[in-house]
Amino acid sequence: MIEPPTDVDQRFVEAYQDDWLSVLRFALAWTNDPQAAEDIAQEAFVRLWNRRSKVDWSRPVVPWLLVTARHLATDRFRRLRLATGPKHRAMPRLDEETLVRWLDLRAELGALTAVERTALTMVHVAGFSYEELASVLGTTPGALRAAASRGRTKLETG
Repeated sequence: MIEPPTDVDQRFVEAYQDDWLSVLRFALAWTNDPQAAEDIAQEAFVRLWNRRSKVDWSRPVVPWLLVTARHLATDRFRRLRLATGPKHRAMPRLDEETLVRWLDLRAELGALTAVERTALTMVHVAGFSYEELASVLGTTPGALRAAASRGRTKLETG
């Protein structure tokens, strides 16, 4: 006999409907690989399902899902790096001006602190709000806004 869905099951379904795209977008920003991002998002929800009876459903679960996705993406990166060793990928042919601009941007982003770079790229490129990112990183939206502002200033004056 099939058991009727419980309140916890319904909360999971709602979380899946509400948060799937955010988790997928977040994973895509970390992996830059649509298939890997989908696998990571699915695994994050599988892990949520497996621990659904322990979840405090009175609080949003998206921060937990995003942290889980970040850990899964990091683990994937480590596995790939160990399996393939360091790789130097061939860059597509670029005209000289584009290449110089790309190298300049890479150097300027590399000069930012990790927090400044993360705040700028995850908010302005991946489209996350400061609030979402703050909950994942365990900081405040104000601290991320300040880091993004410092990063923008460095890029503008760099």
